Amino acid sequence: MNSASEFSELMNALPIDRRRNLPIPAVTARHPDGEPDFSTVDGREAFRLASEGRCGICARPFDGEVAFLGSPGALAARAYHDPPMHESCAEASTRLCPHIARRDMRRLTDRRSTGELPAGSSPEKPDRWVMWICRGFGGAVVNAIPVFLPAPYTRLRTFTYTADGQIRETFDTTPGGTG
Repeated sequence: MNSASEFSELMNALPIDRRRNLPIPAVTARHPDGEPDFSTVDGREAFRLASEGRCGICARPFDGEVAFLGSPGALAARAYHDPPMHESCAEASTRLCPHIARRDMRRLTDRRSTGELPAGSSPEKPDRWVMWICRGFGGAVVNAIPVFLPAPYTRLRTFTYTADGQIRETFDTTPGGTG
């Protein structure tokens, strides 16, 4: 299904979900039975890793720039619910996360592990994803949910869907651009 080349090299040590053949990101919430809930971020773990200067995907330390992956709304607000990542882990997520990689893939709505969507989040899937790459970030907890506040970006990368619904990078670096 997924080849090792699709993973970020940093993700090689992550446990693999045998049912989906996908690496389990460090901040993936768990159902009460221990099964990974890929639709929900474990906020406590995300905040802990971020406060230690570690990636929310592979849990390894940052060595410079950090990346945030989110919707144009997250870009406009300069606030992300998903934790900071290595750029290579964020890029691998665009290929490996079914919700991001395929336009027609919808996120589960039962959210059995931790409850509900963070305030300000939309259950609607964006038409593009923007990777904000910067040299630092802050954080806050709003309504018991971590919010990550990136430093000014050094680069933006934009990913949109092709006519057949697959994600691709558009190389558009303007915040409101469509590629």
